[in-house]
Amino acid sequence: MASRTALSHLGKLLDGLSIRWVLIGALAANRYRSSPRLTNDVDLLLANAGESIDVLEATLVGAGWSVHRADRGGELLRLTHAVFGVADLLFAGTHYQDLAIQRALVEPIDDDEDAPVLTPEDVVVHKLIAGRYQDLADIDAILDTKLTLADRAGARGVHGAADAGRARSRIPERRAGSMAAHPPDGGVPK
Repeated sequence: MASRTALSHLGKLLDGLSIRWVLIGALAANRYRSSPRLTNDVDLLLANAGESIDVLEATLVGAGWSVHRADRGGELLRLTHAVFGVADLLFAGTHYQDLAIQRALVEPIDDDEDAPVLTPEDVVVHKLIAGRYQDLADIDAILDTKLTLADRAGARGVHGAADAGRARSRIPERRAGSMAAHPPDGGVPK
């Protein structure tokens, strides 16, 4: 799968630059769903840019990635690669994101490779913040699994099922707003 290859490639590149990172987005959500959904990209949350964003960008370009700064501050880098596909690198900009990176779980990605992944609770929070229709569907799928979030969180100091329950209680209001802005049938927003 190209996304796993891209994840491996980017992980090694970022590790080589001593940049702490964690898997977010659909691939992270898939770790906690009973049935994964297809996705075409890799999303990573970075603790920092290492030496500098310019050094990171030059290293990515040197490895064959095309880099586009998606915003003026450079908090989001959109990457494309002829072999590895598409990836988004988001730089942590809040204390919460720093804590989410610290709480990350090391999960097996394939037979011989592990990667840091957001906890289920932090995936839910990131998906609530994004608020798109598919993000809300990911939350539903995570919360509908037989996985008990509090069991998964264990003694890592995460608030567990209580936070997940509060997050879930907000889904109907977020879904209504998201569906109005982004109808699933591709129609015009109301």
